[in-house]
Amino acid sequence: MRHILRLRSAAAVFAVFAVTPLTAGTLTYSTNSSWVADTTSVLTLNFANVAAGYTTGPSSSGLVVNSAIAIGSVAYYNNLNGYVTSDFQIIGSIGASNILGQANANASQSYWNWGTQAIVFSPTSTGPNSISMRVNFRSGGVPTNVSAFAVNLGLGGGTGSSGTIAVTPQGMSAQTVTTLNQPGLTFFGVSSDTQTFSYFDITITDPSPSGRYIVLDNLSRGTSTITSAPPPPPPPTETPDAATLLTVGTGLAYLGYLRRNRQLDMA
Repeated sequence: MRHILRLRSAAAVFAVFAVTPLTAGTLTYSTNSSWVADTTSVLTLNFANVAAGYTTGPSSSGLVVNSAIAIGSVAYYNNLNGYVTSDFQIIGSIGASNILGQANANASQSYWNWGTQAIVFSPTSTGPNSISMRVNFRSGGVPTNVSAFAVNLGLGGGTGSSGTIAVTPQGMSAQTVTTLNQPGLTFFGVSSDTQTFSYFDITITDPSPSGRYIVLDNLSRGTSTITSAPPPPPPPTETPDAATLLTVGTGLAYLGYLRRNRQLDMA
């Protein structure tokens, strides 16, 4: 009987946990392989093609929307609309008079050469102004939420030396990313089973920002697959069987009998 009650109690506890969502919270990643291992349905934008809305500018002649950006070419995008595809939108945060750039560097354009062919870059900081970019997630051209995203980041300008960038996912505090010396790019990823994101912001936080700009490549989004095991169930509460109750009851009755006889003897 005791074993049957134990099994019933354990089964009830397991049933409760089986219908409770398993949570691992929100994780950040510094390597692409670990992020990919926790993500499915990945879509990646490598900025190889010209997006709708590009404006004229140096080295931008002959560019065709949705066609590959030729080596040595640069396309510029108004900050308000930014670089837009059906799955992503990258915009600037300091006004329409500033522009985002897209470049596929040739041998003489070392300042835009990050070893990954095409990149997108922010306006250049003049010191007092705060340079930021926002990445919005879209699906079929409509804003959407995602549970995982990743990007390769760099800090251009100056000598291309290492610096600091803050990445702030929607609903989270700013995450500091230390970039590599050019042409290295730093990977940053997020995956969550407790929240989703419609955007994330990128801001230069380097103490010497003048002349520097944000570099993006390999922007990805997907669906998080992270989970954690539920906590172990509490130990089952044992219910005494009939034989145990009978033994205890008999013992108590016998003690009562002895106590009464002792009182009679003393009278």
